[in-house]
Amino acid sequence: MKMKKIFPSNTQNYNSVPQFEQDNATVLRMYQSTISKPPLSVVPSEASQTYYQIIEKNKLQYLEYYNQFNEMRFMENMAGLKSRQQKQVLLENFLNMFDDMISCLVVIQNTLLLINFDQPDFQQIYNITPSTMADILFKDIKTLEGLHLEIQFSSSLRFLETVLEALEFNPEHSNKIHQLDVKQWSQKCYNHLNNFMIAQQQIKNSQRSCCCFK
Repeated sequence: MKMKKIFPSNTQNYNSVPQFEQDNATVLRMYQSTISKPPLSVVPSEASQTYYQIIEKNKLQYLEYYNQFNEMRFMENMAGLKSRQQKQVLLENFLNMFDDMISCLVVIQNTLLLINFDQPDFQQIYNITPSTMADILFKDIKTLEGLHLEIQFSSSLRFLETVLEALEFNPEHSNKIHQLDVKQWSQKCYNHLNNFMIAQQQIKNSQRSCCCFK
């Protein structure tokens, strides 16, 4: 089955971005230990990777989880399963996956805040101009924010607390769906990007003013 394409292909033409697609259809699954998770990234990240590559890998991992979420049809399957044990397994798998999705977003934010767009050798390191990268990341954050809001407020999950109570599960489990304030998450990312983008715009405006007075 061909995976729904969500992100634009604006990041696929740069040498600094690793490719993880097989047959241009299925994103390569990057398995992780269920026992211990790395402290920084859900997706294993080698020391030689740039911040941009770490962000890209976690973005792709988030997108894979998002597609799994759509395929899982959680509420429908929860209603269709007969035994309590089956329902509990499905619930645990779903909440664990959602926790990993949040981990991806947290890594993306923390890594993005480490990017210094003003460093002199930026283009040499990332093989892309800082302005182009800032524009790409701005669009990606906006897309990720929209996807996460869609999951949090999808009609089926709004009633998760009621469903869990009816099934005699702990309804407090539903709180895990909202453990990340995605609006606050995106705003922190935007603030860091805007600091650079606004400064760049001011420089351009200043240069135009100088040209007009010549």
